[in-house]
Amino acid sequence: MEENIKAPDTQDPALPDTIEVPNESVLDQFSWRKLIWPVLIALAALAYAIYQMMQEGINPITDVDWTGRVFAMIGLGFLCMLMRDFGYIWRMRILTDKKLTWRSAIEVTLLWEFSSAVSPSIVGGSALAIFMLIREKISAGRSTAIVFITIFLDEVFYLAILPICLLVVNYAEIFAPLKDATSVFGTGMVVGFWIAYSILFAYTTFLAFALFIRPEATSRLLKRVFRTRLLRRWEEGGVRTADELLISAREFKAKSFSYWFKAGLSTCFAWFGRYLVVNCLLAAFAIGMGYGDHLVAFARQAIMFVVMLISPTPGSSGVAEEMFTLMLSDYTDLVRLLSVLWRGITYYPYLLLGVPLLPIWYRRVSRKKA
Repeated sequence: MEENIKAPDTQDPALPDTIEVPNESVLDQFSWRKLIWPVLIALAALAYAIYQMMQEGINPITDVDWTGRVFAMIGLGFLCMLMRDFGYIWRMRILTDKKLTWRSAIEVTLLWEFSSAVSPSIVGGSALAIFMLIREKISAGRSTAIVFITIFLDEVFYLAILPICLLVVNYAEIFAPLKDATSVFGTGMVVGFWIAYSILFAYTTFLAFALFIRPEATSRLLKRVFRTRLLRRWEEGGVRTADELLISAREFKAKSFSYWFKAGLSTCFAWFGRYLVVNCLLAAFAIGMGYGDHLVAFARQAIMFVVMLISPTPGSSGVAEEMFTLMLSDYTDLVRLLSVLWRGITYYPYLLLGVPLLPIWYRRVSRKKA
């Protein structure tokens, strides 16, 4: 169930007259009946991590020295996650040309994270994000463009951070945990990772070409591709995506270097905050880690997040915990405990906050619409 909303006025005849956007029916995915499954999967992943700790003979209450330093580093981890949230909120203000108030930007950002937490990582929370921005009085075309650009900026960071880390950290040290592991591709985990990385690189390159270089040609090509016999069953979605990319490209065509610099800076600020959560937890429990060890741990997260990005489970539940354990088990015997604390900082708060925040936000924007 969708409604047609006029796109921004333009003299370019190549632009579609209308763009299909989600209406209130998008909120149906947040009914209790549908939310129960992501919650159960998250709880199952948590229970499994605790079970694994018990199997390894680790009691997190009696076998861990809960000193003031440990609590201080965990608290610092929460502050790093707040740094990540601020980066995303700041970016939302930049991309909307400050048309969103700080309160609106905070609520939209947190609810987008909530939507991502209850959706498979490969799907994300884009539909809700577009709907929220439109209800915040952002035009349909601009709302769609903001979501595309947000995805693009995050994926550029995913792709860029690993080569940057390889400039200062040895390749063998970063990929050591994957050496003997097998991937879902049926190959070695290292090969599987590079396959996933290559797919992400190809998709991001396509987005860059479609948004900044040849948007009209890309839109026409997509429509032709999805009208072939092989892909005709997905024609409606393909044509809609082609129109959305074209509108997104036109929305951001005239933006200055300063605009893009600030958008990129806020993206980096947000992701560095999230990466540093892991380093804070390692500093709390992995005694004796040096500066070089922390650099390696930071770099290994570049692998973790690419794998999590293609996870089919809501919020990467299960996949995230296992990747954390695989990539960081050589630093501490308490890696299962750290994975629980890590998800307790980076995932569960959004799952809990979203439930009461969604009706509060909806009541506010409904009054604004009235």
